[in-house]
Order: sequence, then structure tokens, then C-alpha cells
Amino acid sequence: MSDDAPDFAMVRAVEILAKIAEGKRPAYAPPPPIDRPMLFFSEDVSFEIGATRRPDVERAIGIAFAYPVRGWHTYAGGGPRHPLLSAFYKDEVLVAVELYVPRSDRAPKLAARAATCRLVPGELTIGMSPVALGETFARVPSAPGTYDETYEARFPGGVAYAMTRKGEIERFALYAG
Repeated sequence: MSDDAPDFAMVRAVEILAKIAEGKRPAYAPPPPIDRPMLFFSEDVSFEIGATRRPDVERAIGIAFAYPVRGWHTYAGGGPRHPLLSAFYKDEVLVAVELYVPRSDRAPKLAARAATCRLVPGELTIGMSPVALGETFARVPSAPGTYDETYEARFPGGVAYAMTRKGEIERFALYAG
């Protein structure tokens, strides 16, 4: 191997190729935050990041099942597709919550609750078209995989995601941060 400086033409070719590759990436700017919190709401309980306490949830709807891993508290939702609602707490206060159609055969077969959880604001539910997300959510670049499209919304104290598969929303997630 030579210690000579790289060929000027080769360096320039690499720079040009890098510029072309960067130009093909979709531009992404996070959506502007809405002015109020987003939360999951049912007739039994609401899940608001930074406000909902685990003892209050357990008092309203019972002890959860530890799924998908230890630390997550999961309940079966109502509605035709029986989504799961999984919550994660830090110091007994909610820091993450997801509402999703389970994609694994290993998902627990929990009894569905009568109440259907909705994402508020917007009264959004699993199975809706992504058009229902409105201007609050912006499409974000996502790697190919389990979901076809991913959408993001910002709110005071957190971020929300909606994921779609075959033209329907299958997952909502709210995270602190």
C-alpha cells in the first residue's frame, strides 16, 4: 500500500457521489408541536405522559400483564381488533404508552375490555386510515420492515407516532421527551 496522497479525481468522484446520495434522502423536519398534551383515553382511564400514575391505573382497570418484556404493563383493549395497550412507568409516573395490534403469535391472549381506547385530540383509533391523522402528524422516513408508513406528532412533554400497514393505522405510541 502506498503512502501517496489520494488521486484528486478519485476524491472528487467520491464527493460527487456522496452529494447525489444525500440529495435522494427525503427532507425531514419534525412537525411543529401542538399546544396541548396527547393522551390515550377510554371511559375507564386516561394515559397522559408525565401525569398518569400507575396506582391510579391499577385502581381503575386492574393489574396488568408483563408484556412484551418486564417493566411494561399490558392490557387488552376493546374494539374489533382487540389491540393491546402497553404502559411503561418511571417512579410510578407514565413515560411511555403504546396501543397496537399484536403481530406476534406469542402475544398474550388477554380478555378484551369493553372500552375502546382513543388517541386524543382527534378521537383516533386503531384501524383508521392515516388520512384521519390530519395536519397534527407528519410522515417521517422509516426503514422498511413491520410497518409501511410512520407518522410523528409533537406535543408538550412528548412525541407521538402512528404506524400503518396496508392502509390502516395499527400502532400508536406516546413517549416522554
